[in-house]
Amino acid sequence: MKYYSLILLLVFLFGMSGQSVAKETGLLQLIQEQYQNIRSFSGHFIQTSHRTNTKTGPRKAEGKVYYKQPGKMRWLYEAPEEQLLVTNGETLWLFDPLLENVTIQKLEKLTDGTALSFLLGLGDLRSDFLRREISQILLENVDGLIVELEPKKTSANLAFIQLEVHPETYDLQKIALMDQQGNSRTITLESMQYNLALKDDIFEFKVTPEMEVIEDRKQ
Repeated sequence: MKYYSLILLLVFLFGMSGQSVAKETGLLQLIQEQYQNIRSFSGHFIQTSHRTNTKTGPRKAEGKVYYKQPGKMRWLYEAPEEQLLVTNGETLWLFDPLLENVTIQKLEKLTDGTALSFLLGLGDLRSDFLRREISQILLENVDGLIVELEPKKTSANLAFIQLEVHPETYDLQKIALMDQQGNSRTITLESMQYNLALKDDIFEFKVTPEMEVIEDRKQ
């Protein structure tokens, strides 16, 4: 299924030797404040997916990510296949160039109390999640602080998330998401540049006549 990687990103958008498990009081507030102070960013992302019901190894994808307050984000998957997830803060588009189809959804239906809400600068970690002890190792090659968060609202698709942040600046470096079936997804952010002058039009999507349009009927 061509939209599998992008849709899962939304569904999640989810003995500790060698890991710096964060113990600081008020760490969630520091992470939240730092993220909200960022007006925009761009960078490279690497996404690794692990599924429990398959014998194949982890699936990897990578590309470029862009963010701009308030609520604008663009994930351009470049490998192994080109795909696009983009939102202007109101509407979200999932585009598959190969199939020439686009799925259109209202953003407000997807963000309430989710990891995506935090990434879009719309949510609050302290309001939407409960911090708890690290339950298992999801993040590898860690050089920052790790927190594990359980959503306050019960979700069939998200069991918990883990965040890795820089130990001094509290900038987000990695996010891991685990669903209720034991499937996990990790997104690593690299080569980040902050507070750029990004144009609003990169967070828009133009539907052309030759595209098949799939609209969310649950809106």
